[in-house]
Amino acid sequence: MPIWVANYILADYGTGAIMSVPGHDERDFEFATKYGLPIVEVIKPAQNAESAELPFVAHDGVLVNSGEYNGLSCAVAQKKLQEIAARKGFGEATVTFRLKDWGVSRQRYWARPFP
Repeated sequence: MPIWVANYILADYGTGAIMSVPGHDERDFEFATKYGLPIVEVIKPAQNAESAELPFVAHDGVLVNSGEYNGLSCAVAQKKLQEIAARKGFGEATVTFRLKDWGVSRQRYWARPFP
């Protein structure tokens, strides 16, 4: 897997490596197009698995160009991959919460809201 280093990732996104998917993310698509990087489509729309305009950003498609996972829905493939990662010990399914409105929420709890 090729590795590209860029400074367009958000600093508060989280920790660890970011895997860009230019066929399915607008910012990744722009980056790949600008630098002439290959764009591989891995999700087709569920309703019309024959054509999709890139970048196709959705979570309810069917996997393509994904080896043994071709034809699976995104939800089914995600569950399978989470199980494999947990079984092999290199990952687990988690939910990440972003507390960007923490200051406003705290203010509403302790005092009147901001005007």
